[in-house]
Amino acid sequence: MKRFVYGLAIFALVAVMGSSAAAQDPEDAAGRALVYLGTIQNDDGGFSNGFAPESDLGATADAVVAIVAAGEDPRDFVTGEATNPLTALEAQLEAGVPEGAGQLAKIITALAAAGGDATDFGGRDLPAELIALQAEDGVFGLGAFDHCLSLIALQNAGVALPGEAVEALVAAQGEDGGWGFMAGQASDTNTTGLCLQALAREDAAESAHAARGYLAAIQNEDGGWPYQNPSDFGTLSDASSTAIVIQALLALDEDLADWNNPQDYLLSLQEDSGAFRYQAEAPGDNILATIAAIPALAGVPLNDWAPEPETSG
Repeated sequence: MKRFVYGLAIFALVAVMGSSAAAQDPEDAAGRALVYLGTIQNDDGGFSNGFAPESDLGATADAVVAIVAAGEDPRDFVTGEATNPLTALEAQLEAGVPEGAGQLAKIITALAAAGGDATDFGGRDLPAELIALQAEDGVFGLGAFDHCLSLIALQNAGVALPGEAVEALVAAQGEDGGWGFMAGQASDTNTTGLCLQALAREDAAESAHAARGYLAAIQNEDGGWPYQNPSDFGTLSDASSTAIVIQALLALDEDLADWNNPQDYLLSLQEDSGAFRYQAEAPGDNILATIAAIPALAGVPLNDWAPEPETSG
């Protein structure tokens, strides 16, 4: 793979020079992380989620988004018998991998990022399948997390959001301005970051303002965000939560300098391998944290591929 070989050369040069992740340019750090992904890609073209060696549909779809955000073509990430992340996704669909709304949404966004056609992927119309999963109350999937992944996917596919989808999202917002993963759960930064991206292209300024306030209230002094605060599991900043909040702020056209430059916190977590650790206190290469960090450092929100609305006149 020519791009991968070229990336290895850059990676070797950086290693020889020595590196301080915090001193790097965010896009350079994203490039180093991309090279790391190339070293851990499975033979089927996909990526593990770090909990099991086999390729995971969600992690592979997210990796496609990360690869495109870093300026590369996922079709050039070739392993084994000419397999790449997109062929891995198609193979998993054909194998009958569980296809909840959230998983379908991730594939649709990955295809939009890669310039693919989600309406004819493996002979299937994925946006139509996703819309068919909308419940009578307007919600997709198990709760706000799946719902917002679904809205972002439909936006990226250029499909008009079905009735009550945005209204259902606004109605589910907590009093603190955030959203929890499922109905009745406490707000968390990951779900709130997704929902802000889903609302960025909709007429929901009041809801977005409240969510912004929630995020501002629980940002840590290091510039990062925890999954939740308060939390029984600690409130230390982590790479994945910080990355998704950065994407939300970018979707809202926020100046990251006004938010204590959270990209600097992400940069401080990069390992010599190019991967990212999950938290400062948890050293070691973390696949999901690395995949999440790449688009956040490259400055690309999840709704970046949504076509601009047509204007008259």
